[in-house]
Amino acid sequence: MIASLSNEKIKDAVAIKSNHGRYRNDAFFIEGTRLFTTALDAGVAIQSVFFTYEFAVKEANTPVLERLDKLGVTPEEVSPKVMEKLSDTQTPQGIAGIGARRNFTFVDIAASANPQIVICDGIKDPGNLGAIIRTAEAFATDTVVILPNTSNPYAPKAIRASAGGIFNIAVVYAGAKRELASWLKDRGIRLIVTVPEGGMDIRDIDMASPLAVVFGEEAVGASPDIINMAEITATIPMCGMTGSLNAAAAAAVFLYESFRKRH
Repeated sequence: MIASLSNEKIKDAVAIKSNHGRYRNDAFFIEGTRLFTTALDAGVAIQSVFFTYEFAVKEANTPVLERLDKLGVTPEEVSPKVMEKLSDTQTPQGIAGIGARRNFTFVDIAASANPQIVICDGIKDPGNLGAIIRTAEAFATDTVVILPNTSNPYAPKAIRASAGGIFNIAVVYAGAKRELASWLKDRGIRLIVTVPEGGMDIRDIDMASPLAVVFGEEAVGASPDIINMAEITATIPMCGMTGSLNAAAAAAVFLYESFRKRH
C-alpha cells in the first residue's frame, strides 16, 4: 500500500491533476467509478489507478476493478490520506488515476460526410466547457475544436462537467483562427458565430448541411476577429429581461435546434 505523499507515482498524478495539462499534455486525471466506467466503455487507455481499501470492499465497485485487471492495469492501494491528496473533489470517491489523451486532428473531421463542429473561443470556465462538450456529444456533434485562450477540456472539473462525454467525441486543438476559417471554407463547412443580439434567428438557419458553430467567452462572447470571418452570425431569440445566456446554456439551445432539424 502506498502511504507516502512523496511517492513518485503519487507526485506525478497530483502534478497532472493540479497543472491542468501543462505538466503532461498526453495525460489527464480521472476520478470516480462512473467516469472510469465511461472511459473504459469508450476504449480510453488507463495508465495508472489508485484506490482505497474502503473502496475495494464495496461490492458495487468490484466490476470496475475487475475490468481494469482484465485490461492488464494493476490498481494500487493507497491510504486515505494519499487519496485525499489525489482527489479533486471535496469528498474523495476512493478511486483515481491517469488516462491517456487521444490525439485527434482535422483529418478526423473530414472523415464525416456531413459534419457538425463546435468551436470554443476563449471559454474560461472549465465547468462551462465541460457542459458544452457534454451537450455536443449528446446531440451528435462530430468534433469540438478548442481555440487558444480556452480552458483545458481535460481539466478534472471539465471532465466531470462533461459527464464523460469527452471520452466519446473528437477534441481538436486549433491554432490560428484564420487558418481554421479557411480550412472550413475550403470544405464547404459554414462558419456560424453566436452573438447575443443582431444575428439571424437560429430558427431560420438551415442546419441540415455541414456547419461549424462558435461559442464565445462567457462575459464578452466570441472575439471580433472570428465574428468578422463568419458566414452567419446567429442569435437565440429571448423575451425575458435577461440580456444573454451563458455559454453552456446557449450551446444547449443551439445544438438541440440543430439536432432537431437534422433528425
